[in-house]
Amino acid sequence: MHTFPDIARLDELLFELDSALGACEAHGALCGMLCAQGSTEASQWLVQVLGEHEDTSSTLQQVGKMLMQVYDITVAQMNNNDIDFEMMLPDEDDPLEDRVEGLGTWCQGFVFGLAVGGIKEDTELPENSKELITDIIEISRAGYIADDEAELEATEEEEIAFMEVSEYVRMGILLIYEELQPLQSSQTVH
Repeated sequence: MHTFPDIARLDELLFELDSALGACEAHGALCGMLCAQGSTEASQWLVQVLGEHEDTSSTLQQVGKMLMQVYDITVAQMNNNDIDFEMMLPDEDDPLEDRVEGLGTWCQGFVFGLAVGGIKEDTELPENSKELITDIIEISRAGYIADDEAELEATEEEEIAFMEVSEYVRMGILLIYEELQPLQSSQTVH
């Protein structure tokens, strides 16, 4: 199974390039665009993430390679029922605060991607998808606030809650994709 590039490294490079989106948000945007359009040209997504660049720097080439890796993995995961779809989020070893922030920005990216893909507030959507998108918008506003310095270690309840929310989003994305792209999931690639 292919793995996503290192998020921290990708974030660093995206920041260097003055990119519009960070790594988690960029992956969310791709998933949103795929849900809205069924298929998305890599170039269409890359422009959303990187903007327009006159010159090709080695950093840009490196980022381009990493983003193409993300693109290929994501398209394969979204179009294959056998492969588990994964959201590109910070590792479970990372502090909960970082993971909550990562999930929040991922969800922001997803909502952005839906809009780029042509889904507007007044777009007629299946009821389930509409509810899920509303929930994802709420989650995109999430932040993690530790009560005080002593509570930097996340409690087990918080860990469980985070896992449940991210799993809800993950399954929600698949459902939205299935509802909005019924042809995609029934087509087989030869």
